[in-house]
Amino acid sequence: MANQLIFIGLDVDDNAFHGHCTSEDGHFEIAFSCKPSLAALERKLVQLDQKGFTVKICYEATYLGFSLQRELALKGYHCDIIAPSLIPKSPGDQIKTDRLDCQKLSQYYKAGILTVIHVPDEQEEIIRDLLRSRKFVVAQMKANKLYITSLCRRLGLDYKGSTGKKKAEYWTEIHIKWLKDRLTESENSTLKFNINMLLLQLEQFQSNIQSYTDEIERIASSEKYKTEVQALSCYRGLDTITAMTLVSELGDIRRFDHPKRLASYAGMDLKEYSSGGKDHRFSITKLGNRHIRTAVIESSQFAWQPVRLSARLRKRRQNVDPSYAAIADRCMSRLHAKATRLIYKGKARNKVKVACARELLCFVWETLTEVKKTQAA
Repeated sequence: MANQLIFIGLDVDDNAFHGHCTSEDGHFEIAFSCKPSLAALERKLVQLDQKGFTVKICYEATYLGFSLQRELALKGYHCDIIAPSLIPKSPGDQIKTDRLDCQKLSQYYKAGILTVIHVPDEQEEIIRDLLRSRKFVVAQMKANKLYITSLCRRLGLDYKGSTGKKKAEYWTEIHIKWLKDRLTESENSTLKFNINMLLLQLEQFQSNIQSYTDEIERIASSEKYKTEVQALSCYRGLDTITAMTLVSELGDIRRFDHPKRLASYAGMDLKEYSSGGKDHRFSITKLGNRHIRTAVIESSQFAWQPVRLSARLRKRRQNVDPSYAAIADRCMSRLHAKATRLIYKGKARNKVKVACARELLCFVWETLTEVKKTQAA
């Protein structure tokens, strides 16, 4: 058994690490469990090292993120992280336990039928988390606004009704001034305190978001990200924040050898069940990176609008390689033609946006690939 390769599948959780070892020739199998810590796991691995085994470890992407993989790599162990949604499943298998999960992982890992995910370096992960944190705070701010609006309606503070406008816009300076004036006129101190506290939270959210934005723009202007962000900012609908989101989530674009791979990674493949000479296609799979998917869909909100360069878009294109702007112009023309054609066919607007978003993502792949080629030359 000396110097034989052994495959270890790990099932990790807060209570314990469960592992299953399968040798390359299939003659040696052993299961183990240990405390959920690197030190306890390392003691088990050392016992295998002492028997002369060479180990390869894998575990599903989970709440641990990349931390365990990095720690094991520093100790000299080969460790892969597996995409959970792409692990083969048997329709008739109705039993799921930690022991069986790690056993299947080790056997599938040995067979080479698991999909290994990309592990970014620590700095890339920190920047990616920064952008995700900004998105989290934006969601909190939206929830805060919705709560205040609902509270005011319950209390009879109807902004739209008082203005008499059919399309009165909420959360403008005029709306906030109107709300503060109504609080000043109110004699209920508890009501004043409640809404004033919520408005203070709203101001804090806005301040935090601006701080996040300033930091992201500072990073975007650094040597590492500047060219890619400027190239993506040539697109209509992609500003600095969205461009940085795509760059940080995608990592090195060269790991996708074709735009179809990127569309699949973002969960924008179409579900299909075609058999017996009949074609059945459904919605997108959504089995992929939702941050990329959301970014491109939000950027395709107005893909149907006529092709034109706004003053803001012209400003973003200053001092940018014309070849990147040419790709963005091709994209804008193609999305406009595609969206118009689908709308005239009677397709729902949301379906049109998703279809255009998938197209946009393929053009993003082309732009980032060209940037890498230019940098490598």
